[in-house]
Amino acid sequence: MNRFILAAAFALSAITAFGQTIVLKGNVLHGKEPIPYVNIGIKKKGIGTAATINGTFTLSLPQTSLTDTLTFSAVGFNELSVPIKTIVNDRLAEFKLTEKTTSLREVVVKSKSAKIKKFGTTLRHPFIYGVSHNSDTNDISEFAKLIEINNKPSDVLSTSLYLTSSKIDSANMRINFYRNVDGMPGERIAEKSIIKRLPLKEGWVTVNLQDYNITVDEDFFIGFEYLPDPSHKEKYLFAFGAVFGGSYFTRKVSLGEWNKGVGGKLSAYVTVRQ
Repeated sequence: MNRFILAAAFALSAITAFGQTIVLKGNVLHGKEPIPYVNIGIKKKGIGTAATINGTFTLSLPQTSLTDTLTFSAVGFNELSVPIKTIVNDRLAEFKLTEKTTSLREVVVKSKSAKIKKFGTTLRHPFIYGVSHNSDTNDISEFAKLIEINNKPSDVLSTSLYLTSSKIDSANMRINFYRNVDGMPGERIAEKSIIKRLPLKEGWVTVNLQDYNITVDEDFFIGFEYLPDPSHKEKYLFAFGAVFGGSYFTRKVSLGEWNKGVGGKLSAYVTVRQ
């Protein structure tokens, strides 16, 4: 029996630049400390990369990008935007981010009546997968799922997703939380750096989130962001479990636009105290 693979749903495409290119190399820092896995890109242009675990990066750009602006984005830090022409002319190689100060909105879950609940997709179809297509080893791919909690105050306890791979045994992923803006992922709602090395043996993987004290009171998107590893050269590294019907949300590059598809949805859910 043939398997139905949602390759279009979860594909990471390579970006090709024709003609002379600009190669930017640098370090992203907080003070003198490197910031790992910073998302770096030109917004709405589909061009980007991610810093390494040591905060270094290399990005090749077409000459036409000289008039664009390069943005650096990391969880817990203010975004930094620098004109590419300034980077080239001033030979900038260090990019320093400042910590973001956020005012926490208090959300209280009533303990007396609180119950443990699961929201999302707790099943998977054995013949349908979302395939991670990693054609650029220096950048991310991200998949998001809408979590509808009936707009009730909820303590997020964990998230679970179905993963499988025959090529690598584990991968670094960042768990992101995004506001639901007209049915699409919007701004981050939890400035928490949640990076986990997840096993890719076929089956459900659960990430304990209790130590991060994440409380929400409205529907949101949870994102699963694959973080690049220079040692992973394969295009199709792993797959997500999925089921027929519903919608899926992906983006192919750092700071890229989100795309919505229909026909399948990610096998992933969150466990909350509500």
